[in-house]
Amino acid sequence: MSKLSFGYRIITASVVAVSMCAIFTGCSAVRLGYNKLPELASWWLDSYIDFSDVQGPQAKAALNKLQAWHRKEELPAIAELLVQAQTLAPQNITPEQACKIWDGAQVRIESVIQEGSRLAAPVVSQLSAKQFKHLEKEWASRNEDWKKKWLQGSPDTRLKKRVDMAAERFSSFYGDLNSEQRQVLRQQFSQSAWTPEWGYQQRLKRQQDQLNALQAMSSEMTKPAMPISQVETALQSLILQSVRPKDGTELSKQLQLEQQACQNLAQIHNTMTPAQRLKAQRKLKDYETDVRELMKL
Repeated sequence: MSKLSFGYRIITASVVAVSMCAIFTGCSAVRLGYNKLPELASWWLDSYIDFSDVQGPQAKAALNKLQAWHRKEELPAIAELLVQAQTLAPQNITPEQACKIWDGAQVRIESVIQEGSRLAAPVVSQLSAKQFKHLEKEWASRNEDWKKKWLQGSPDTRLKKRVDMAAERFSSFYGDLNSEQRQVLRQQFSQSAWTPEWGYQQRLKRQQDQLNALQAMSSEMTKPAMPISQVETALQSLILQSVRPKDGTELSKQLQLEQQACQNLAQIHNTMTPAQRLKAQRKLKDYETDVRELMKL
């Protein structure tokens, strides 16, 4: 159910990544990964932006503040989401129940967006024309990698790859899938509203929209400079568009994809054996334990 893009990545995505993996996937070493997030995220962001000697420490300090805030304010709510998911794990679930968990997670995401935008604004306002060129170059390189991953080969080859990747993720959570369960995944992807071709075009459009918006926030690119409070608001709006597009057609498509994801999750979960569901429940309990331990630090 991953639905989340560069405006987001300016400062919030890394914290959310560990939080969401604890809810939805089989991430390992949650505690270790969470504690290293500011360092890893600053390195990752630098690969996109090429921070100056001034910006680098500012970005890392902002990430440390975001993590401290997230640990105090968000981890307790994430722990409760994990408890809710544990109660659902042993039984059949409906798409509405699956969506309720996602909706709870999305509230947490939007909370991080708001705080992250406030902390990121000073760094974003300093980005230069040279850094935007670097960003475009990085996007172009990674877009080529994306095309190789998702757009190469015949439709059947691409479908098989998607099924294999999904099966691997679910297996890490439930245990090995049987042939019938893999067939359910294949049917779901065959009927998916998301296609690699559409996904690539959306990726390009989103990048261009983000570039335009970020340039408008830059004190070097726009005179007179946008006040920091306005940068915060603009950045928050930009990031929120990654999960809730303003364009009516795009929003309709996003909601369709989310509803389909909820239906698919409920369907595949309901094929799981009691042993597979027990393993998932134990995984969720382990994640809850990790989150509660992180809350103590």
